[in-house]
Amino acid sequence: MKMSEKVKMLRKRKGMTLKMLAKNVGCTDAYLSQIETGKAVPSITILQKLANALETNVRSILSDAKDVEPVVMKKNERVKILYPESNVSAELLVKKITEKQMEPLFKVIPAHSETHGVHRHEGEEFGYVLKGELVLKLADKSYIVKEGDSFYFRAVVPHSYKNTQDIDCETIWVVAPPVL
Repeated sequence: MKMSEKVKMLRKRKGMTLKMLAKNVGCTDAYLSQIETGKAVPSITILQKLANALETNVRSILSDAKDVEPVVMKKNERVKILYPESNVSAELLVKKITEKQMEPLFKVIPAHSETHGVHRHEGEEFGYVLKGELVLKLADKSYIVKEGDSFYFRAVVPHSYKNTQDIDCETIWVVAPPVL
């Protein structure tokens, strides 16, 4: 799908008129109409404002996604992720995260492993421990999250985690919005 078609589709999905979107972006509805018909190419500034107004990101507006993502994803279709700063691994539980509001992962924290450094970003994180145990540190407070326990926190809070056990810790971990 072309960028022009994508902008129009996203605008209509949001139930917005050209005038409404133009007002949010700070341009004229005539200019927006030219963008939607492919007669004008927006600047990166306007593109970012369009993405914000349409509650998406620039990458998804520019992507030429032709295939529709399936509802069910098989285990052997998962994309594997290795975090370079540690030996923690994850598998993306959806085909792609563009145009998604969250990033669901099957994350494995090997025995006696931890994040290197403290992380923080916009959004939220949620997790559920399937197997093992995790020590989650938020700011200056530590929490022990055991098998069957879940956690939720605002990701702007400095955070890190470690597995102090002799077995791998397996989790379902959801980050919103996606940071990959």
